[in-house]
Amino acid sequence: MASSEVKRYRLSSFNLEKPGLLALLFKRSFIVGMADYLFHIGLYGSAITGVLMEILYLAPEFASAFNGLGWRLSWLHAVTGVLLLAGGLGFLARYFTNPHFKLAWRRIFYLDLLFMLTVAITGSLQAIVVFGLMPIVLTVYPLEWGGSLHVMVISVWIVASLLYGGAVRHGLATVVWRLTNPEKRHALFMAFSDACGRCGRCVEVCPLYEAMEGAMVEAPVLKLRKYFRMVATGSLPASEVKSIAEQTAVCTMCGLCVGVCPFSFNFVDMYKDVLAYANKLYPAASLGQLAAPEAI
Repeated sequence: MASSEVKRYRLSSFNLEKPGLLALLFKRSFIVGMADYLFHIGLYGSAITGVLMEILYLAPEFASAFNGLGWRLSWLHAVTGVLLLAGGLGFLARYFTNPHFKLAWRRIFYLDLLFMLTVAITGSLQAIVVFGLMPIVLTVYPLEWGGSLHVMVISVWIVASLLYGGAVRHGLATVVWRLTNPEKRHALFMAFSDACGRCGRCVEVCPLYEAMEGAMVEAPVLKLRKYFRMVATGSLPASEVKSIAEQTAVCTMCGLCVGVCPFSFNFVDMYKDVLAYANKLYPAASLGQLAAPEAI
């Protein structure tokens, strides 16, 4: 691997240890890209300041005890919102310029994009009104319902993202994955479908995917995500468990995907778990010889 590529993929995943939540937020996301870093900082900052602002709004007696706090929170909320928007624009640029990133996200990206743009528009209009950036005579965006619309859009985004596997479900799944007992390996891998950051780096370095000339069926993140979701939803046909498991676990076992994954997902172990799980349900010599019993 060329020196430029070594630097590009220096993600410290070679120790195979799960990073902590703070490490994921402040270290791994920054290594993946500036857009990831800005988006996550902006998202969490906006969420925290937004909740605090709502508390002050719903409890005026509490707000009076902290004179001026609401105004400072409004400014901080606006700043973190700008960071969120900047990160989102970076994601948008990468989605249309990086085929591996686009492949890993698939169409769910458009759901998050739609809501993020709506949140950005309503938030920007609200900020213009609150901070007096537009003469009052030109303001056609009522302050009374403007904030409610902003909160309502965010609430709908949260629900839709949870239901359809967007950014919000990814965040919650990451916490679940991080707190899952490492000994419960199958449960750990089941969280992969949503906890995966969808950066596309595993696809980019996969020699099998390259050898198959970019066939989607051999993209590590896609076939594993599809398999584990089928298991989780019970949609895996009993008559096809063996064949699907063997097709999913086709791999050179080179470990390159493991080395570049910012989450330290062990794809090789997941492939073994796929075979072991199928072998547990439907024992067969072909699967039994390949499966790793300790993976369950």
